[in-house]
Amino acid sequence: MDKGKVKKREKGKETEKTREKGKEEKRKSSEEKIKEKEKEKGNGVEERSARKAEDKEKKSKEQVKETKKGKEESEEEGKNISTWTRPPPEPLEKNKQILVLGLDGAGKTSVLYSLASNRVQHSVAPTQGFNAVCINIEDSQMEFLEIGGSEPFRSYWETYLSRGLLLIFVVDSADHNRLPEAKKYLHQLIGANPVLPLVVFANKQDLETAYHITDIHEALALSEVGNDRKMFLFGTHLTKNGSEIPSTMQDAKDLIAQLAAEIQ
Repeated sequence: MDKGKVKKREKGKETEKTREKGKEEKRKSSEEKIKEKEKEKGNGVEERSARKAEDKEKKSKEQVKETKKGKEESEEEGKNISTWTRPPPEPLEKNKQILVLGLDGAGKTSVLYSLASNRVQHSVAPTQGFNAVCINIEDSQMEFLEIGGSEPFRSYWETYLSRGLLLIFVVDSADHNRLPEAKKYLHQLIGANPVLPLVVFANKQDLETAYHITDIHEALALSEVGNDRKMFLFGTHLTKNGSEIPSTMQDAKDLIAQLAAEIQ
């Protein structure tokens, strides 16, 4: 009987060991499966992260290329843009400049850079000094000089009239309160030089409160500029940055080029 009991106990232990072994194998198998899933999941995350990083790098490179391209185009179209806070060197007599004048905030810089590049370029702040821009049209080159419109720089306006090829005067069509001030300075300029051709830009025509060009003509008393002077009035506006300049601005640019060629 004792031997039988011993055999039963040993058999029971073996069975228990077998069960434990089976449980251990199942546990290991489960752990391995979990590890494999985690590994696959980790690999998936890494792959997604790698793809995102690759896409981000690719997008960044494309943006750099576009920026570089835009910069090159801007430099090609609007060549030799220079800015001074002090008066620029006097131009040679044969290289007279097209003067761009008007009160601060009228949009002179935006108009000038847009004419130079044939693309709308809005300026953020009024010019605190002088901007010189050379624009090539076919075989000819036009030199523009913008002088800041704030009060400290207006004293230079008449000084540069004798060097001017023609005068572009820019006004803010929507700033009704400052039109009398713009008229005052404009008539001082044309009084100092009675024959200098005049091109007036009634700017910001896209604003709801803007005066129509006929109202601008009256507000600036353009009928008093004299019969011996060539005078032209354009209603202008600038839309979204980077878009093509409006047809009226292109017409004005063509006219300015024609006038400059006739005078030179």
